[in-house]
Amino acid sequence: MKLTIIDKYIAREILVSFLSVIFVLLVLVLGTEIVHLLSWVTQGIIPVRAFLPYLINSLFEFAVNLLPLGLLMGILLALGRLYHDSEMTALTSAGIGPMQMYRPIMLITLPVTLLLVILLMYVQPMIARQRAMIEAEVRSQVEVDTLMVGQFNRASRGGGVLFLESENKQNKQIENVFYQLQRENKNNVDLATSTSSYYDDDGRRYMMMYDGTHYIGNAGKADFKIIKYKDYGIYIDRKQVKAHLSEQTKSMSEIWSSTRPVDQAELQWRITVPIATVIVAFMALPLSYTNPRSGRYAKLALALVLYLIYSNLISVSYSWIAQQTVPVWVGTWWTHIIAIIVTLVLLKRRGYLASVRVNTGQSKSVSA
Repeated sequence: MKLTIIDKYIAREILVSFLSVIFVLLVLVLGTEIVHLLSWVTQGIIPVRAFLPYLINSLFEFAVNLLPLGLLMGILLALGRLYHDSEMTALTSAGIGPMQMYRPIMLITLPVTLLLVILLMYVQPMIARQRAMIEAEVRSQVEVDTLMVGQFNRASRGGGVLFLESENKQNKQIENVFYQLQRENKNNVDLATSTSSYYDDDGRRYMMMYDGTHYIGNAGKADFKIIKYKDYGIYIDRKQVKAHLSEQTKSMSEIWSSTRPVDQAELQWRITVPIATVIVAFMALPLSYTNPRSGRYAKLALALVLYLIYSNLISVSYSWIAQQTVPVWVGTWWTHIIAIIVTLVLLKRRGYLASVRVNTGQSKSVSA
């Protein structure tokens, strides 16, 4: 099939709008994710070194979810501009019907769909497995690895409070340490000039505090004690947490051969999203029609509502398969049937299907 200059022009307009929308959406969601991850870092939930892997992992997950929406909005914005600037009217006068717009639309849609297939079937399982490994490593790490220098850190167990004033990177020590803990209704306070990690011959880890003072009890009471020490070691127990490998981490061959409902639901999800992307692209053409007086964004709200309903129905069908509410053969296919019917109704209301029949009839009469 030879592409015309008009096809290339419209395809370029759609591509520019699609890339612009994807960029804006990724900036918005990644900005929110960065704030969320930074709050985790400051709270000591994850270490600083896990920030970037989490962010890269989230980038791939967001990209998979945003590609169909970005394509829909890109087509709407591009064709909406053509309607608003009366370029579509000029194309119609030149004998180019609305249905011929599907050629440049598919020129962008098919590569995007192929990219989604690769991401869902091959890349996403690796990303999900990597995230599971990172989460297991974070849960396995000891709490002292998440402590922040220059601020008060509250322990998740026991309610202790630890303050680390500054870090000496040359000797890998933390200077001027304050630690307070309530134990057996007695106040325990440690003040040390420095602290560092120490591993014994058996590989056990200790938090060593140097040249410090240990206060036990409440000041002014008879049982109040003050103990000075040169070296004081606190044993740090390391948890061993195994990675939770869900169905999202499984390869296509694993879920294809599996009979578990959750695996079957995941299989249909990976097939459903690319199919939904193509259907959304077909749906975008009748939704993109706007009167030049109404503005290029007139149908954007309706398109977003239809997209949200469609995506939510797919999510519901995914849950129904996993919960065995519907048979596997029913799966998510009913959502696509509804979307196709809605697309045909929109095409008929715009008169596009009638124009196809007219063009077909004219071509037959000419050949006769």
